[in-house]
Amino acid sequence: MGPSGSGKASLAHRWIEEAHGVKLSYPLESRVFSVGDGYEARVLASPYHFEIDIPNLSMQDKQIIGDLLTMFLSSADVLNSLHTSTRKLVLLRRAHCLSLPAAIRVRAILQQMVFPAGASGMLWITTREMTGALALLSDGFVRVPVPRVSAAAWSTMATIPDAYRTAEAWDRLEGHPERASAMAALFPKGPAHSAQWPRRIQDFYDELVAEMMRNRFRKEPNLDIVLWIRARVYDALSFCQTGPEIVDSCAAAMVRYYENTATATATNTTVPAPPAILWEVMRVLAESEPHTSYRTPLALEWAMLKMYDVMRRKTLTDVNERSNSGSLGRLSGCAQTVAQPAAVTAQQPAKTPNKVRKRPSPKNPGGNNLG
Repeated sequence: MGPSGSGKASLAHRWIEEAHGVKLSYPLESRVFSVGDGYEARVLASPYHFEIDIPNLSMQDKQIIGDLLTMFLSSADVLNSLHTSTRKLVLLRRAHCLSLPAAIRVRAILQQMVFPAGASGMLWITTREMTGALALLSDGFVRVPVPRVSAAAWSTMATIPDAYRTAEAWDRLEGHPERASAMAALFPKGPAHSAQWPRRIQDFYDELVAEMMRNRFRKEPNLDIVLWIRARVYDALSFCQTGPEIVDSCAAAMVRYYENTATATATNTTVPAPPAILWEVMRVLAESEPHTSYRTPLALEWAMLKMYDVMRRKTLTDVNERSNSGSLGRLSGCAQTVAQPAAVTAQQPAKTPNKVRKRPSPKNPGGNNLG
């Protein structure tokens, strides 16, 4: 168990090599197996083990995982080149993506084909975190923590080119030594500017929070914002993250936003956001129920929508308070457009009331323009 890129799969491969006194050849052989009602699953294999990447099973994991494990652990010789003489080893990678129904099936297979003394199979798991589904299986495994490479160890690793033995490279490459080698092939002397570094998942969340904060001066949300948030939820799901990981990533991005804002405010280059926004967003995220689903990710959409709504409401409250007290201070242009009408209302002639927004109907499906 450990964060992405900490070397969990590499450690498992090293254990296999030490157990059999061999050197695995890479890339591992890829095979496609048909199971169930025409489902196909791509599996990596060596002469000594099988590897199943849970995200590759998508929403069919509960239909596929049971048949796959039964096939691998009960068959006398699934691959002609299988060289193991004891138990057959199956490695489940990224098991934090395992659904609860699939975990129940895995538990049943553990009871039948792994736990008994004379059983034929052995199961290893790599995961980023302990999820509710994996809690059903945790008592049957020995937990081995695999922390990410530290910045101090990174600077002394012989496999990392000299130009990339820096704290910035360690942060940008998220502690992945293989990424340093790949970057050195493109930029031997190191990237010339920040755009040449590979994008990270945290960059996506930083941009998500920054975009919400830029648009928090809207007086009321509209359908465009709802559709934008839904698209961002599906983008987050494409990273093979669980619901709790997505919520945690949003919270971490909010903290980074305030840290960066505090630094920029100290140098007089930006306007500080109201502190109440941070605490209210944290409260909303803590109370959310992040049930991950590709079909109906309503809980995640609701959490992000509430997150944006808190930013909007707390910002407008702060602007009104500053306007009433006469201490607007250094507000951005957007904030001034929100606060300014209160001061110039007396100079404006009376206007006719706006037309009432029409509700969508079969003849007018879009209603009035939502802006």
